[in-house]
Amino acid sequence: MSEQSNVDYQALIAAEGAAWGNAARSLAAKWRPDWQDMRHMRHYAIQDGRYLEKLFALVQPGWRVLDIGCSSGVISLEMARRGAHVEGIDVSAEALKIAQDYAAEHPPRGSLQYRLADVNCDPLPESYYDLIVALGVLHHLTDVRAALERIHTALKPNGLLYVSDFLETPTVNALIVGAFTLLLPAEISYRDKIRHLLRLRTRAIERMKASMETRGFSPFEGSGRHQNSLEAVHERFHVEWVHIHNAFVRPVTANLAMPERLAVLIGRLLLPFDELAVRLRLLQGLCYKLLARRA
Repeated sequence: MSEQSNVDYQALIAAEGAAWGNAARSLAAKWRPDWQDMRHMRHYAIQDGRYLEKLFALVQPGWRVLDIGCSSGVISLEMARRGAHVEGIDVSAEALKIAQDYAAEHPPRGSLQYRLADVNCDPLPESYYDLIVALGVLHHLTDVRAALERIHTALKPNGLLYVSDFLETPTVNALIVGAFTLLLPAEISYRDKIRHLLRLRTRAIERMKASMETRGFSPFEGSGRHQNSLEAVHERFHVEWVHIHNAFVRPVTANLAMPERLAVLIGRLLLPFDELAVRLRLLQGLCYKLLARRA
């Protein structure tokens, strides 16, 4: 990397950290950075929480665990409560400060430390971790395969990798989410919804895709989305299980303007239809969860 390229990259990664710091601060204003609270958030309560509970059940006392992109430390803290020695890394100093302050007030049974780090380029110790967790991280990486190589090296032999990430958005999924968004109450009024639809016309679907993929939220948002991270994990690790899911429920419920419990209820009512559509391959799931092992 040239000197100018490095300067440009450092500016971008600083902006990435600032964006996620703002997000962590906004979230902490509504929810304590604690799994006991956060599990009631709509996307966790509807579907994702069950997978995190499977992750927590894996964690053994004394394990060395790395949580990549730990943000405000919700998952790191919960794993440390299981007796693990957890290290959380993130590019946001502000998010890490929230995590550190909360952990100091609520010390876990295991050990917990946080540090500023960038998995795109910072080295990791070799054959050190029993478990590495990457939740919503791979689609932000500049080079997914290079990062997975570092992760592979950092795991102990037979060490575990847990990944949760996003896939590309097919047009039909965007159409369905757009239809639900038009029909169900959201932050934007029905009048404005119709006005935007008439103004955008044929561009409406592409705009919906961009919204579902939160394009432009941060400098690296979506950088790794088109690098086929699921295939890349299969290339380097032995995948023990993988589940592709969520054709439309998560983006639909994310936009609902209503109390959390009601949004969760609607999401749970829609979920069986979502799961059936993915199972019958009528729709592509937008997310995947997997557990893999270092070969």
